[in-house]
Amino acid sequence: MIPVVAGVLFLAVILFPGCRSGHIDGGDAGDADAGDGVAVDGYGDGDDGGGEGGGGEAGDEAGDEGGVVDCSTDNGGCDPLVTCTDTPGGPQCGECPEPYSGDGAGGCRCRTTGLWPPDLVEPRDLPPQTNIARGASYTLDPAPNYGYCTDPGDATQLTDGQYTSGYFWTQSSTVGWSRKTPLITIDLGADRPIRGLSYNTAAGTAGVSWPTAILVFVAGPDEVFHLAGDLVTWHRRHQVPPAEGYAVHKFWTDELHTHGRYLALAVVSSPYIFVDEIEVFAGEPAWLDEPISGDVVDDFASAIRAEAVRQGAVRRYLSDMHAILEKAEGLPVSQEVRDEILCEWDSAWQLIREFRPGDDFRAVLPLDAVHRRIFSVQARLWRIQGMPELVVWQSPTWDFLDHLADPPGQPAAAIAVDLMRNEYRSAQLNITNAAPRARRLILRMEGLPEEMLAGISVSEVAWTDTVGGTPVASALPAARREDDHWVIEIPSGMTRQVWLTFHLEDLPAERYQGEMLLDDGRQSRSIPLRVQLYPFSLPSRPHLHLGGWDYTNRVPSRGITEQNRPAVIAHLVEHFVDRPWATSSVMPRGEFDATGRLIGDPDTSEFDRWLQMWPGADRYSVFLAVGDSFAGHAAGTAEFDTAVGQWMSFWADHLRAKGLEPSRLALLLVDEPHQADQDATILAWAEAVHASGAGILVWEDPTYRDMQDADPAMIAACDVLCPNRQMFLAGGPAYAQYFADRLAAGTTLEFYSCSGPLRLLDPYYYLRLQAWTAWQHGATAMYFWAFSDNGGVSSWNEYALMSARAFSPAFLDETSITDAKHMEAIREGVEDYEYLYLLQQAVLQAPGNGIDPAVIQQARDLLENLPDRVLPPPDTSIYWQDALDRTVADEARVEILQMLQQLTP
Repeated sequence: MIPVVAGVLFLAVILFPGCRSGHIDGGDAGDADAGDGVAVDGYGDGDDGGGEGGGGEAGDEAGDEGGVVDCSTDNGGCDPLVTCTDTPGGPQCGECPEPYSGDGAGGCRCRTTGLWPPDLVEPRDLPPQTNIARGASYTLDPAPNYGYCTDPGDATQLTDGQYTSGYFWTQSSTVGWSRKTPLITIDLGADRPIRGLSYNTAAGTAGVSWPTAILVFVAGPDEVFHLAGDLVTWHRRHQVPPAEGYAVHKFWTDELHTHGRYLALAVVSSPYIFVDEIEVFAGEPAWLDEPISGDVVDDFASAIRAEAVRQGAVRRYLSDMHAILEKAEGLPVSQEVRDEILCEWDSAWQLIREFRPGDDFRAVLPLDAVHRRIFSVQARLWRIQGMPELVVWQSPTWDFLDHLADPPGQPAAAIAVDLMRNEYRSAQLNITNAAPRARRLILRMEGLPEEMLAGISVSEVAWTDTVGGTPVASALPAARREDDHWVIEIPSGMTRQVWLTFHLEDLPAERYQGEMLLDDGRQSRSIPLRVQLYPFSLPSRPHLHLGGWDYTNRVPSRGITEQNRPAVIAHLVEHFVDRPWATSSVMPRGEFDATGRLIGDPDTSEFDRWLQMWPGADRYSVFLAVGDSFAGHAAGTAEFDTAVGQWMSFWADHLRAKGLEPSRLALLLVDEPHQADQDATILAWAEAVHASGAGILVWEDPTYRDMQDADPAMIAACDVLCPNRQMFLAGGPAYAQYFADRLAAGTTLEFYSCSGPLRLLDPYYYLRLQAWTAWQHGATAMYFWAFSDNGGVSSWNEYALMSARAFSPAFLDETSITDAKHMEAIREGVEDYEYLYLLQQAVLQAPGNGIDPAVIQQARDLLENLPDRVLPPPDTSIYWQDALDRTVADEARVEILQMLQQLTP
């Protein structure tokens, strides 16, 4: 007998009175012992589990729901590995792919091939080799750009036979790149037989990681390159680089067996790549008569990206397979079950090895049918533990969710939301599917007025993998709406999070009580749902302004395209973005004479189109990226001052003609100034801008570690200062006081953040709580880099990023934008700030409204102390996976709502 997870079956009986208590694969929980006959994946004919893979209940779900209608439902009842075809007689299942046996209708059975495990290390040292690359010429594309080791010697150091001594990336004998994917092409001088190669590097500290791939391409004298394979994969067959700590390591293989004149290496890693020596090992002369094997590569960039995507997917498969197998090892299951899992892994690996991503590939879990079968093994392990087929539970709304996490031992679920009119607030619940098949749930809300239902949106949180290999539950695609319900799909062995967004407008302020019903055709579950609507309204234009370098003025630009731009702007406006950004192209220079006078007006067409895209914006911001001259005149000269002044006056007049005050245009002159020459450039420009009397603002984001190093005159010349929040918090009291003094002197204070890649950062602390930092220090706007920056690839496929980073909080592709928890967190932060503003105003008005002085004092104390309670220590990690109490901000805003009621006459 297998022990039942404490509390799980209790939930099935008490919380879900409509379900069949203990039902696991057609038997009772007490009968689900370690040697049961359930198939590894839950498909099959229910045999005793021997032979080529045990059986289960094919069509189990369909039988309870009255039969599968078509292929759109659970692949028509067919095994996920096969193709389902709709026919007049019903779904038709295709044949199982090799190495699986059986037919798709009865279930595909695994078959041992001897390929698993794929990464079994057979330790051995590199035998003596003859290096035929010594002194060979090579090209580097792009050129090395890591400052501490880049020098003219980079052109010869990789084949000079000399290895680096000392700290690897600070030595001139090392070649290094930052945020690049270099292609190193070696010319061996003639067609040579090649046994293998080596690549010497270092990693393990200072943010330097081992390469994720070193793709090897070989070409003969005809320069037609073929993809030979991946050096990292070859190397792991006999050695593994150290998992922790600084180390120098040589990646090598002697299994290449090819020939060619040219050998190209594409190194994939992020953010840094370092190498000091590459050797190529001589092969057998007879190999010169053999054809060069491997796919022909016409476009290196496309081939490298495709291979990076393939390897990202393979890493995901293997990581999940190892994690699930490790779970099985910790459970009291029979050796027979373990053997069945290994059989399944063996067959799956043969298909994984053949995986090639298509152009439409998305890193959304499960990645494909093979991945679905992998997850279904986890479902089986859950059933072995006595878990019901469906478990509904909750975690704190903003917490990180592990895609392989087990539900808690005593799950419970209830939706409770406190809010005012016209704001957006979130709630969620998790549904874990331990059944052998995917489940489709019907979600209804009952007991709530129709007007309220119109203000509730439901999203199926999508699992997306990241370039770093950590899946996240962040994307919020809308759940499919059908009549009076939503449809929720949950793959076997996975947890689907359902995200609810409440946006209520013209409703009476009262307590609403209802329920959420979940029905899968066999069981009905009721989740309590309470909404407390308070008698206040969030203004449509909050007092905290928001921007994020969207650069929507010109397409294509990062993740902004002609097709998605209208949707992107609409999405940002809906999330309170009122400070759009443009590149300098919106402000052409015009023509100037030798004295600096403007003699030819700039073209305003792009500027005007940009204004039309953002009607009603609070402020328009432009990154000018200026230098130490303008219109041919050096900064500091009278001609420079005249040219800048007249240029500014032109744009101020143009703004007035559009009905806008010039102060609604802000200019970022030099981004993130942190050295004296940058300060001098800013000061020269700022003085000329102000001397013109145009009224246009100078906006700067200084990044000095010690603000005392900044030029005081430059700082004083800025209308707006926007420190980096992470630097601000790390700087301590002295850093904060510096900006407090500038605020007292009349400078506007704002905050920005630009850490990344963003998908692994905490939406609660890094994004939402920036608004609380802004309130605490008197800032009136906040920004995040960058709403448009998806790293140049679809947000749905981060494997393609390679060395790039993605910062967009929403999910962008060429034609659309999809909401995400990170974007919702930003919006809720803006609303939190508004709560504090409303409380502040209520405290100021309370004495004149006859409110009890004791209540007023309580409100003052709350207003003063609440930010300190909500904001964690300054050294708190910004990463989502790290532990943090993410419930504090919502608890605080409920306190504000209750206090606002007491302050209402």
